[in-house]
Amino acid sequence: MNAVNTIGCFTIVENGEGKILLVKRKDYPVWDLPGGRMEKHEQPETCAIREMEEETGYRVSITCKIGEYEQPQYHDVQYIYSGKLLGGEPIKQGPETAKIGWFRKDRLPLLMVPHRRKQIKNFIKHHNKLVKGTLKTPFLIRFITTFKK
Repeated sequence: MNAVNTIGCFTIVENGEGKILLVKRKDYPVWDLPGGRMEKHEQPETCAIREMEEETGYRVSITCKIGEYEQPQYHDVQYIYSGKLLGGEPIKQGPETAKIGWFRKDRLPLLMVPHRRKQIKNFIKHHNKLVKGTLKTPFLIRFITTFKK
């Protein structure tokens, strides 16, 4: 693995109907898994739990790590966790969250962060088994996101 500059931690949570919780981001108008960048000296599971509550208002416990994805062009690693909903109140919107929603696995929103659909499909296919992979972001997506910095 290349030197890692950033680590992101994201959690897949299902409700009683088997729907997956997603957040619509404020910076880019796309849907994403709740999660974000790990802080210095923070453990990945702690990051996933913190980010879930900050972005959705829900408290979760981590069931297991289900994904480890490297993005070499960004020197980034993404950890994907499976989580269990413990409680909390959904936020209407937050500093990074425009809105939250529950989606059927076969009816995910069209506009999603690159690779999230793949990560969710891996969760469905390999339910609670660790999947490792490398993610390559298409040039057009990298080009568009450079204007937002």
